[in-house]
Amino acid sequence: MIDRSRLSGWIQNSHLEDAALESYRRSFTSHPARLVIIRDFLVPQMADRLSRFLAGEAEFKPEYGLYSIEGAATEQAWQAAKDDDRFFRLGKLVGTQAQFQTSLNALSYVQFRMTFQRPEFRAFFEATTGMALGWSDDFGAHSMAPGDFLRPHSDDNLSRQLALVLYLTPGWKREYGGVLEVQHQDGATTEVIPDYNSLVAFDVLSAPTHRVTPIAPPIDGPQRRLTIGGWYRKAD
Repeated sequence: MIDRSRLSGWIQNSHLEDAALESYRRSFTSHPARLVIIRDFLVPQMADRLSRFLAGEAEFKPEYGLYSIEGAATEQAWQAAKDDDRFFRLGKLVGTQAQFQTSLNALSYVQFRMTFQRPEFRAFFEATTGMALGWSDDFGAHSMAPGDFLRPHSDDNLSRQLALVLYLTPGWKREYGGVLEVQHQDGATTEVIPDYNSLVAFDVLSAPTHRVTPIAPPIDGPQRRLTIGGWYRKAD
């Protein structure tokens, strides 16, 4: 059962109706990569607070990845590597700027992270996907600036089952890059534009690979692609 009273402070009520849940579940189960997109996901006030926190109050640290190295690589190793070995470059949330430690936006982010661990949120995603899900502590935030990218890979590790990404940059357009491309079993792909306050969920066991296209230097748009995301693990 969906606990609407606990979820309605975060998720817009239109997504909590039985008809909406059934529609999302049909979309997810019929999609070649088992994927669903929920637009205008959060209550506007909450989306705005999270967006403002990430855009102006959070601290991000550049992180580099290589296919040939487990975990993050040093910038020096990444720069010295061949291009086809470079897996990703992006910014990872590492904290909050000192002057914003107790701001409403920062506190809202902490509450959101905690809420995602609650059974009510897990039940919502079980209802929208038809999957039994385990717990997760793998949620975090990322910033992608011009030149950043995430190359093809699979999340099929650490017992991960359902991947989630919430997009929080207002005014983002396709031409800015940062498009999530999820591969199907037959080699075709689904493109997910990072529209503000939209959420994508996909089954990491059904999508062979996915990637994020490079961020293009903006001409008149936002400077960074801001997201909160993570995974629910397989049910025990």
